[in-house]
Amino acid sequence: MKKIPLMLAAGILSAGLFAATLHVAPDGDGESVFRTIGAAAIRAQPGDVILVRPGVYREHIAPERGGEAGKPIVYRAAKAGTVFVRGSEIWRPELTPVAGQNNVFTTPTPDDAFFGDFPNPFKRKLNAGSSDKKEPARPADSALLPYSLGQIFCDERELRQSQTVEEVDRVPESWILSPDGKSLRLHMPPGYDPSRSQLELSVRDRVFAPARRGLGYIEIEGFIFEHCANQAPFPQLGMVSTRSGHDWVIRNNVIRHAKTVGLDVGSEYWRTDLLPKTTPEDRKLLRKGGRHLVTGNLIVENGLCGIAGWSCRGVKIIGNTIERNNLLSLTTSECNWEEWAGIKLHEADEALVEGNLVRFNGAHGIWFDNGYNQARITRNFVFGNVGTGIFIELGAGNILIDNNIVANTTPFFGPYPGRGIYAHDASGVRICHNLVVDNKAEGVYMQNVTDRKYHGKIVETSDELVVNNIFANNGGGVSLPFPEKRSGNCVTDHNLFVGDVNFRYSAGTAWEQILAAVKPKLTPEELFRAELVRGFAPAVWPKVSGREEGSIFLPQREFQIRIKPFEPSIYIRNVSGKTFVFEPVAGVERDFLGQPYGKTVQPGPFQDLSSRTDYRLLFPVRR
Repeated sequence: MKKIPLMLAAGILSAGLFAATLHVAPDGDGESVFRTIGAAAIRAQPGDVILVRPGVYREHIAPERGGEAGKPIVYRAAKAGTVFVRGSEIWRPELTPVAGQNNVFTTPTPDDAFFGDFPNPFKRKLNAGSSDKKEPARPADSALLPYSLGQIFCDERELRQSQTVEEVDRVPESWILSPDGKSLRLHMPPGYDPSRSQLELSVRDRVFAPARRGLGYIEIEGFIFEHCANQAPFPQLGMVSTRSGHDWVIRNNVIRHAKTVGLDVGSEYWRTDLLPKTTPEDRKLLRKGGRHLVTGNLIVENGLCGIAGWSCRGVKIIGNTIERNNLLSLTTSECNWEEWAGIKLHEADEALVEGNLVRFNGAHGIWFDNGYNQARITRNFVFGNVGTGIFIELGAGNILIDNNIVANTTPFFGPYPGRGIYAHDASGVRICHNLVVDNKAEGVYMQNVTDRKYHGKIVETSDELVVNNIFANNGGGVSLPFPEKRSGNCVTDHNLFVGDVNFRYSAGTAWEQILAAVKPKLTPEELFRAELVRGFAPAVWPKVSGREEGSIFLPQREFQIRIKPFEPSIYIRNVSGKTFVFEPVAGVERDFLGQPYGKTVQPGPFQDLSSRTDYRLLFPVRR
């Protein structure tokens, strides 16, 4: 009796009563074991598992089929951390040494044929905006040459794209595209050996992204995804992309070295006619993405954004490490659209961002934009980001930011001077039980910036609640708007402030108007001091504003905090002799450590503050 090949048998089984396990290996025989993950994806049916053996796979995995509820299609590394899926190919250029320079070479820019069907990324300008995505990178005549989408790797280390020739000659592991676009100049790493070292160029704009939009019930687990010459949003083209899908699980992967966005979890773009590689019948899909679980991943060293999502209702981002993204330090100097963040979500109603380590991104840590009703940001450790730790923009309804540690945010540019938690044009923001410490600017700052509309109504900064937090050693206190038509019902109270602090209303109201309103409440000395700093001392602020009437103010020596960002851990000690008895907040039931709140609560994310030195590991967070 003639044997049925294993792959054919697997297809019969998966199409019938039983799920199948489809095996993939680089040295697969093409019959019983697939050679590529994409080939297995073509065969996989709902309920099947694609099990991938260790190795390097250079391909764009583009499923045409999703799973079903209770029967996902699972892509799984046989051993986590041993399966590399790359958007690059090996490159063997002819290198010409540059006279007078050590380890610096030139070579012709790779021709279009090297990149196959994908447009040559060295000929395309990086453009983080909704304008022309095909603008050429060269020729260019400027002091700082614009970035192209090209990526070069030497022995698995990414070489940095420079904007000047002088810096390439000075700094190893860097390169530049010539002003006329015809050649590359490369400063190789120390010890580079042309006979032994391996060079790679990114040739694909996706590494895992379905061929069809809107697929559901796909699981991806245990892979290392890397090297991707993807253009910046919009559209959102993550190296790993759900492509408007729903109910995915993305677990325990490494996602690194995308030119721009590492992972996108939303609906790609509202201009569906501009989406690449989309069948006509799929263009009608709009605002369909969401309900994904993204957990346990390391999302690191991507050029712009770690995780991005537009229209991603119900997405859950839990227990990930998201660090060193916006590796290119892109700003409006290079881009005409602000999409830089560790996590950037638009239209993220009912989203949950919980228990993540969001650290050392060259951008905002966590940013929700244009819709966030019933969303929650909780129990995250957000440290050393640039601009803002947590940023909420444009929306109304309700978002809860609780039990986070937000620390050491540094300045970016413009309205982002290093605030812990920042919101503009956003109402219904509840900030409760956070520890906000050592940020360059204010602990919390909220303001109206534009006259945009959200759901047909001009945006406001109203109905804000800031209670039961600890603010320590920040560059300011809690700044909410002066009570006016578009800034009503803003409450900030029952917080603990550690260190020196002056209080101010946020921008938007003339100082003269504020002073006229509060002048009858101040003594001449208080008025003089307020004029001097254009702010108010803690002893004065409650009677001026009606805010922080029940808050507590302590000097640094009486409440000590020390954070180790790399471990990461915290030492915290209350030596003031004071006890804090505040009221709980509805919907906030457990603290950072998972301990339940009682009928009375202490400020901050830990409910066992004492005179002893408490030491806590901060990641991973147990649910």
